Amino acid sequence: MSTSSSGARMAKPALDVGLVTADAQPLIDFYAGVAGFDVLDPLELPNIGTIHKLGCGESILRIMVPVDPPARDPSASFSATAGIRYLTLEVDDIEAAAAAVERLGGSVALPPFELRPGRRVAQVADPEGNMIELGQDG
Repeated sequence: MSTSSSGARMAKPALDVGLVTADAQPLIDFYAGVAGFDVLDPLELPNIGTIHKLGCGESILRIMVPVDPPARDPSASFSATAGIRYLTLEVDDIEAAAAAVERLGGSVALPPFELRPGRRVAQVADPEGNMIELGQDG
């Protein structure tokens, strides 16, 4: 990890990501089933909502259910709006992961294919339409 002369350093070697939804269970089932995330204890925030946590190594995927249900993103394409628009999940069996996507309420936009020698990828969406790049080396 490189150092910088200004700012701070990450306190752990991982990224935590948050998704916002009106219904956490389909997303919990999806991420646990597609990529083997561990379901952790949720955190209740009075008058704010509930944060459901899924662990992957040192990273945490947070699924936030606010007290007031959120509006859906009206974008036709994940690349139509600037900002964080997709996750990349590295898996050990991309074919099994893509099959689990559809079983667990998601959709496959691009089935697994060889991007370059030794690298396979797929574009999928979770049950809420959040885009995910599945990747597998080897």
